[in-house]
Amino acid sequence: MPFDKPIDRPDASALDAPAPDAPAITRVTEARRLLIISSIVAVNMLSLAATDLYLPSIPELPRILGASVESVQFTLVTFSLGFAFAQILIGALGDVFSRRAVLVTSMLLFIPATVACALAPGVEMLITARLVQGASAAAGAALTAPLIRDLFSEERAVQAMSVIGGIDAVIPAFAPIVGAWVFTQFGWEANFWLVALLALPATVVAFIAMPSERQSAHVDIVGALTGYSVLLKSPAYLGYALSHAIAIAGLLTLVFSLPVLLDTYMEGGPREFILTQILWVGSFLGFTWITGIVSRRIGVDPMIRLGSLLQIGSSFAVLAYVLLAGTPLWWMVALLATPVCIGFGLRAGAGFAQAMRLFPSHAARASSFILFVSMLAAAAGTGAVAPFLEWGLWSAPVAMTVSGLAGHALLRLTRRGQS
Repeated sequence: MPFDKPIDRPDASALDAPAPDAPAITRVTEARRLLIISSIVAVNMLSLAATDLYLPSIPELPRILGASVESVQFTLVTFSLGFAFAQILIGALGDVFSRRAVLVTSMLLFIPATVACALAPGVEMLITARLVQGASAAAGAALTAPLIRDLFSEERAVQAMSVIGGIDAVIPAFAPIVGAWVFTQFGWEANFWLVALLALPATVVAFIAMPSERQSAHVDIVGALTGYSVLLKSPAYLGYALSHAIAIAGLLTLVFSLPVLLDTYMEGGPREFILTQILWVGSFLGFTWITGIVSRRIGVDPMIRLGSLLQIGSSFAVLAYVLLAGTPLWWMVALLATPVCIGFGLRAGAGFAQAMRLFPSHAARASSFILFVSMLAAAAGTGAVAPFLEWGLWSAPVAMTVSGLAGHALLRLTRRGQS
């Protein structure tokens, strides 16, 4: 498909049809399709809640655990690292074994890892438990894109990915509200107990809903792992994957650093963090719902570029403001960063869908590699910024600006790969 060619609007009767080469096991009834989607959304929401519920307690943990700000920030880094590296294995498993086996096994590891977080006596144990928790939380995200591709037509897959991303985005807006209340009433450990408790019924629903058939009887796990080399040889795929990863890494670096920045430099706390998250997530969510309209008007790839440019402009605005303002106002930072979230709402689901379209037979691996690079970049960004959080407010906006520029530059690969 040419880079600037809009996606043709399909016949209404084909909107819900799965991709032409979709496996027969996922050509399911509407009720089963809804149950599968509900299950994967529930698992994804728990994976997000594992971090977002406890973010409001981050500024207080150095005092509670007798640790440094940098070491507490590394509880966020290790979760991202575990999530990232598990994607490679889970992506291969998802293209070989049944989706149910992969997802349920991961959830059965996620529950005890979450309990270990709640029982951690110090920051070192919490860092280790968060690594395992992140690794076991990766399956839901890895399997979402291939499942959506199997269940819907190409255009509807773009819309479905954006909508599911929007539903998942509700968690960063509202989980901190719950997390702040739980923290003040019961302590930081209670947020992990809450996640572990909710994971039990989610695991049961996943066992009932997910397809139980093996994905491929002709490829073993070693062959599936070596199959990643096919993805790495495609400039177009790498363009979509790396651009998406770098763009989201900059945003997550700011979000993960925000509780400390609010507390240290902007006279803010959990309330201001929650309000900021609601604004950002609401903006992201609102624009995911119009991606179908925008893609039909200007094309999918131009929509991705538009979202990327919005992210760059907004990042520069935030950086300029925090450098020039004597005492930055938290609500000004929140407003100036909002277009970053709008841009990501336009480009996130579309970029995923475009990358998946290139490798239908490697669906789980194509999805997992994007998530691997995304979380690895987010971990690198958060870890790189952590030592500088006590030096000033500028470090996270710098990381976001550099990420935006790099992500936009990487989109050139998609042109070269499709020429």
